[in-house]
Amino acid sequence: MVPAMALTFDTRKAVQKLRQQGLAERAADGIVEVVEEATNTVVTADILRSELQALRGEFRAEMAEFRGEFRTEFAQVRTEMAENRAEMADFRAEMWRAFWIFGTGIVAAGGVIVTVANVLG
Repeated sequence: MVPAMALTFDTRKAVQKLRQQGLAERAADGIVEVVEEATNTVVTADILRSELQALRGEFRAEMAEFRGEFRTEFAQVRTEMAENRAEMADFRAEMWRAFWIFGTGIVAAGGVIVTVANVLG
């Protein structure tokens, strides 16, 4: 809520001026009461400017906090991605080893079959 500034309003003087203009005392009192209520709290440009500056400061602080959180989370994502790349590289290396072992086994088995066939044949 925007703080308001109270204005000084001399009700007695206002009633006297209205009475001098020919209004009845009761009417003058009613008019002054309405004016007093309407002007009791006034928001000035300085108050609005001050409130806006405070809100701007709060917004900037929240944005700085958000940026910090975002940078931290983004750094964590980058770290996880690097870990995943390393795991994929390890997996790829294991697959190549398994391929070569399997391939060597097939070639060796083929050699054994050929040798046995030559001996028996």
